[in-house]
Amino acid sequence: MRIGSPFRRAALLLFLVCASAWGQSFDLVGGREQVVSLDGRWRFHPGDSPVSNGALAWAAPGFDDSGWALLRSDKSWSAQGYPHLDGFGWYRFEVRIPAGDHAASLLVAPTVSSYEVYVDGKLAGSRGPLPPHTLPSTEFNFHLFPLTAAAPHAEREVTVALRMWHAPIWASYIGGGPLKAGHLAGDPALLGSEEEHHRLERSVNFVDAYCFSIVSALVGVTILGLFLMRPAEREYLWFAVMLLSMAADNVLFVGQQLYAWFSEPVYDVADATCTAITVCALLCFFARVLESSPRTLGRFVLALAALSPPASILYWPGWASPASSAAIQIALLLPAVLWILVTLVRAAIRGDLDARLLLLPTLLDVGFYFADNLATVLAQAGITDLPSMRVFEVDLSLPPFKLQAGYVFHLVFLLALLVYLIRRYSVARRKEERLAGEFEAARQVQLVLLPDHKDQCPGFHVESIYWPADQVGGDFFQQIADGEGGMTIVIGDVSGKGLPAAMIVSVLVGAIRAELAHGADPAALLTSLNDRMMGRSHGGFVTCLAAHLGGDGRLTVANAGHLPPYINGRENEAPGSLPLGLVSNARYDEYAIQLNAGDRLTFVSDGVVEAQSRRGELLGFERTRALAHLPAEAIATAARNHGQEDDITVVTVEFRGIPCNGSGSIAASERDVRPATA
Repeated sequence: MRIGSPFRRAALLLFLVCASAWGQSFDLVGGREQVVSLDGRWRFHPGDSPVSNGALAWAAPGFDDSGWALLRSDKSWSAQGYPHLDGFGWYRFEVRIPAGDHAASLLVAPTVSSYEVYVDGKLAGSRGPLPPHTLPSTEFNFHLFPLTAAAPHAEREVTVALRMWHAPIWASYIGGGPLKAGHLAGDPALLGSEEEHHRLERSVNFVDAYCFSIVSALVGVTILGLFLMRPAEREYLWFAVMLLSMAADNVLFVGQQLYAWFSEPVYDVADATCTAITVCALLCFFARVLESSPRTLGRFVLALAALSPPASILYWPGWASPASSAAIQIALLLPAVLWILVTLVRAAIRGDLDARLLLLPTLLDVGFYFADNLATVLAQAGITDLPSMRVFEVDLSLPPFKLQAGYVFHLVFLLALLVYLIRRYSVARRKEERLAGEFEAARQVQLVLLPDHKDQCPGFHVESIYWPADQVGGDFFQQIADGEGGMTIVIGDVSGKGLPAAMIVSVLVGAIRAELAHGADPAALLTSLNDRMMGRSHGGFVTCLAAHLGGDGRLTVANAGHLPPYINGRENEAPGSLPLGLVSNARYDEYAIQLNAGDRLTFVSDGVVEAQSRRGELLGFERTRALAHLPAEAIATAARNHGQEDDITVVTVEFRGIPCNGSGSIAASERDVRPATA
């Protein structure tokens, strides 16, 4: 005998024992889960049960239903000999329950019909509203109901009766009763898991709608932000409204399909409202981008589209059939869609690149929508027995999800619009950059045209402030010495803003300098400027005030519709005339005032008086008069702080009263003269 062999035999024996302990066997006969399919033939009878002794007779377990028809439980009663049947219908079947103490449940497959479940004559549960509450629900989920309680019992049979009610609005195109297979009876935990599985599976079917609503909402909010930054470009507003209404419509659709948020009429009017907003916003968008303003015809089709939501529920009070209600809704929306397509086609024929880019995606998207809804109307009217979803809503495989063809067209349409807006934005951006360069050039020109220190006169202390509301403004002022110890102050305001006003300012400043170089007095200067403005203002006008201050303190003023000057804080009431550029051969009167040493003149533009606070309160004449004795910069700062709405120009002149010397020139002041500022 070899050493160690007993140990080997013992180890082998131990291994065989352990292996037999670890091994498992499976019993397909006795180890099956307690679940049975109820798909098959159920007894059916149209109408509602009579009441016997306070109970529904057709729900009783002992009721003789042998004379009832046998219908398959995976198809509607409409497809099995009861077409267009609405109202009540009853189904009955028996379930054998094994002996034991386990509970059992019933899982009913989805149906659009409302129903009650009776087990051995007792109500076990219900799904959806039944008369007298006749607002139907669109919920289409599996539902679990108790069949037997968890208590010891012998083997027995239970009778299940389903009392179903099918809404009349669906009877013409959606069958009543059970619509698909999947009815089960058995262990409550297993059936609960199966119910949850079906809910998740159904949720996955709407991933495309859910994702599209998120994309539409995000893009819509982004485009709305662009509109808030560029409120003049209303195409962004209409595009955002269209996307947000589409997002809201898809949220309503998903919520209605999965959770039945609303009764059917309420959902129909909400859906129709979102659709009407989408179509109206789309029309306004295309009218804007194609520069085809909706006139009488466009406003008429917009009004028709706005009337479409109430038309969608004309069936509810009985004023029209469901098919007629849907047809009227489509008929009210169709003119707006045709207006859009005709406008696009016309623009494309004219060679508009934007119209050519958007024509095909728009045609596919709105064409699919109307074809899909037309198929629904035909099914509702009984012309065809196929719901629109079987004809047009083709699922495209996108594992693990599916994508309906309608959302493909939506995405193509959305992509085309985004490409268009990006292109439009880039073009607008380039134009803005070019205009910004032109504005900067105009601003530099205006700075060159402002007075400088060379125009100061020793007998006067002049301060000036010019703050345009934009990059370039329509205000102007000039301070030009006359070579005899005096000077001329000219201040004015061109109606309008921006480059056109700046160009007119340039013309006026050149004319002012040319006229004053020839010694023109204030009245002659305004007459010459008025002649130059005639035919150049393009419907606008210019207010202007010219004042000559002699070295001896004599002030001569001519006014063309501008604010009069303030002398020592008091407004100088003086006659004025019409602004420049309104009437040819206008006459401008002069008046003269003698200034004393220390007197102070203040000239302002209407941007000071018309400064407006956030509450809409103007600075006004009273406050301006109270500020008139302050330095120019203090007055301008007060107006800006109040709320600048227009160009602000302030010029102050202090007469120092220094006499002329023998050569006719003014003696220089011992104090430094502050140069004009802008």
